[in-house]
Amino acid sequence: MSDVQAEGLRALAQETGRSQQDLIREALSEYVRTYRLRGFPPEVRHLLTPGRRASPQAHARPLLVLPDDRTSDDILAEERGLSDS
Repeated sequence: MSDVQAEGLRALAQETGRSQQDLIREALSEYVRTYRLRGFPPEVRHLLTPGRRASPQAHARPLLVLPDDRTSDDILAEERGLSDS
């Protein structure tokens, strides 16, 4: 790794609060996941990129609990300006 890359990695780790090892693991996983797409023009790669799997942290997030007198449809209608209130 060059000095410039090492410094960039250190700065990114500090900025994100993640370890350098974690950032390297993520970059390597991304590289391996998308390596075969390099043979396609950049303007179509996004159409072929495999989807990412949700992290365990994403699955662990608490669900939104609504009051008994409200539904998600009520909230959506309110956000869209379609509610009576």
